[in-house]
Amino acid sequence: MKNDQNAHNPFINTQTLTYYDIDQLADVVKGASLEVQQLDKGNFYSDHVNVSLNKGVLDKGYYKRSTLTKGTFSPEYMTFGFIHDTPKAGRLNGESMHQHDILLSNENGPLDYSLAADSHWSSFQFKREDFLKTGIKLPSNDSIIYHLDMKTIHSFSRQLNAIFMHLQETEEAINSELLYNHILSLYAYAANQTTSLRHLKRSESFLLATKIYEYMHEHSAEPIQMIHLTQLTGKSERTIERIYKKHFGVTPYTYLKLHRLHLVRNALMKQEDLNARNITQIAMENGFMHMGYFGSEYKKLFNEKPKDTWKNNV
Repeated sequence: MKNDQNAHNPFINTQTLTYYDIDQLADVVKGASLEVQQLDKGNFYSDHVNVSLNKGVLDKGYYKRSTLTKGTFSPEYMTFGFIHDTPKAGRLNGESMHQHDILLSNENGPLDYSLAADSHWSSFQFKREDFLKTGIKLPSNDSIIYHLDMKTIHSFSRQLNAIFMHLQETEEAINSELLYNHILSLYAYAANQTTSLRHLKRSESFLLATKIYEYMHEHSAEPIQMIHLTQLTGKSERTIERIYKKHFGVTPYTYLKLHRLHLVRNALMKQEDLNARNITQIAMENGFMHMGYFGSEYKKLFNEKPKDTWKNNV
C-alpha cells in the first residue's frame, strides 16, 4: 500500500493498494459508510485520489478486479457519481449503470453497486443548498441516474478528467472554493442536458435481495442451506438466485463464500501471532469446515496463501 500527500496542495491525497484491505477500501468515498468486496479472482490493485474542497469532497478510483460496494453515502452531503470508463455495465441498486452515466444521491443515500473489473469512477460530494442555486430539480427520496447525449458526454468527461489531471500534476496551490463551484456547475449543466433519467426506487426485488444479504451476514458462521433462504423469502430457489444475481452480480452461495473469505482475510490481517492452529480456528469460526477447500478457494481469490496474508501485514 502507498499513500501520498501533495506537498503544495495538502488537501489532495492519493492512495495505491496492491492487495485487498477492507479497512482501507471503506474510506474510498470520504464520509460514506461502505463495504467493498472483491468478487473475482487474482491480485487486487486499486488507485484512489481524494480532494478535500471548501464545501465538498472529490474522489476518484480505479479497481483492477470486479467489486461489490454496499452501504450509504455521507449524511452531510449529496453525491454525484460518474463512471469514466468500464468494460461493461454495472448494477446499481438493481438497475444497470453504464459508462458515462451519472448518479445523483441524497444524503445518506443507499449504494449497492456491482462494478466490473478495470473500471474508473469518481464521486463529488456537495451541499444541497449550493446545488439548489443552480435551478436543477433534485430528487425527493430516490436516487437518479442521468443518461447523457454524446455531445454532453464528450464535453463533461473531458473537463472532469482534465481537472483530475491538473490536480495530480500541478505544483501550484489551488483555490478550493473556486474549484468546488466549477465542478458543481459542470454537473448541473450535464444534469440539465440529460436525454433520460431513471428514479432508483427500492423495488420489491431489491428489498428481497437485501433481506437475503443481511441474513447471510448475520449467519455467515453457520451452515446455510437453500431451504433457509426459501423459508426466509417465500420464493423458489430459482427466483432467489435470479434476484440476488440481478442486484449483487453473483448467486447467493457464491457471495456467501466470498464474504466468508473476506472475513477470514480481515481477521488474519489483524492477528499479532499466527500458526496453523490459528488459521484453522479462524476459518472454522467463519463457516469453513474443510481446510483443503478453504485454502484452495482463498488462494484462488487473493492469489496468496492464508499464512502469506498474515506475513505481509506483520
